[in-house]
Amino acid sequence: MRSNRIAAVTTAAAAALALLVTGCSDNNTTTPASPISTTGNSTAQVDGKTIDARFDTTCAEQAGTLALALTDLDNTTYGNLSVSATIQGGDTVQAVAIAGTKGGDSGTPYALGYGAGAPGGTAKLTKNGTTYTVTGEGIGGVDLTNPLAGPKNIPFEITFACTTVVKG
Repeated sequence: MRSNRIAAVTTAAAAALALLVTGCSDNNTTTPASPISTTGNSTAQVDGKTIDARFDTTCAEQAGTLALALTDLDNTTYGNLSVSATIQGGDTVQAVAIAGTKGGDSGTPYALGYGAGAPGGTAKLTKNGTTYTVTGEGIGGVDLTNPLAGPKNIPFEITFACTTVVKG
């Protein structure tokens, strides 16, 4: 069961990384011909609290899979922060990952994930033009000071404000 949760987080993180490697992320110095999105009103809330971040937003679609990513590579609380979602067939959330190099329990990296078909968690998508909102519950990391408590479900709401969706 734990390997399914790790696979879900890994899948979503890999989608975000793939977007970044392709050079489609916005650094607010774009030219009109650049196929990227602006920071706009992209936001992430976890457990009812808005994450304080300056997100770069990346949105790309290829072969029926939509990959959405928010990044803040110098976040005060979470270090290198990545928030991502993978959507299949236009409306099915396959994976969600929120990960930071710091900010987790007991000094560990921060991690929250959802994977379709894996036990625990939920996710649904709503769309308004090119703004995508993913809501649900993800599986949070284990508190190392109390590992017997196991992982916990944590609610999230992520808004990906895409001015452009790159088609591949």
